[in-house]
Amino acid sequence: MKRISVKENLGNFMNRHATIAALCALSVLMIAGQVFAADALWNTIATLIQTWVTRLGGVVMFVGGVMFGLGWKNDDADGKTRGINTIIAGAIVVAVAGLSSQFFA
Repeated sequence: MKRISVKENLGNFMNRHATIAALCALSVLMIAGQVFAADALWNTIATLIQTWVTRLGGVVMFVGGVMFGLGWKNDDADGKTRGINTIIAGAIVVAVAGLSSQFFA
């Protein structure tokens, strides 16, 4: 008679009952997660919006700085004006993103 090891017994048991174990674990996670899911999701979305809008404003300010520098290089008054306007627009976006915690509170 062939002797079956403990490892094989455990493996056979898990193969036969894997679906039930997975459903039990999933049920426990769903029940525990329901309590904090809404608040955590909202905070995650608000943080994500604030982070990416701040980065977008920084990129706009960077582009405005390049435009302003090129306006000085070419001695182009219109290029300087567009560059300054773009820097200011980026600064406004960064400021609004910084205040977004007031909007999402």
